[in-house]
Amino acid sequence: MKVRITEAGSGLLDNRPFPAVGEEVVLPAGLAISLINDKRAEAVAATAAETRETAAEAAPEKRGPGRPRKTA
Repeated sequence: MKVRITEAGSGLLDNRPFPAVGEEVVLPAGLAISLINDKRAEAVAATAAETRETAAEAAPEKRGPGRPRKTA
């Protein structure tokens, strides 16, 4: 998945030096989504379909309605 780095970092990212702010890199989907959720990167979509896929993967699952409330 292609992402644009929005926040400076240190160390290694995918076994390479952390990219500079504004740089676009291709990362494995799990790592890219993690950076996007942490607001350290933003998705760069080549097509509209990629944007839809990323939004679906990045959205957390909604929980069910749960158990009924107690009545007094």
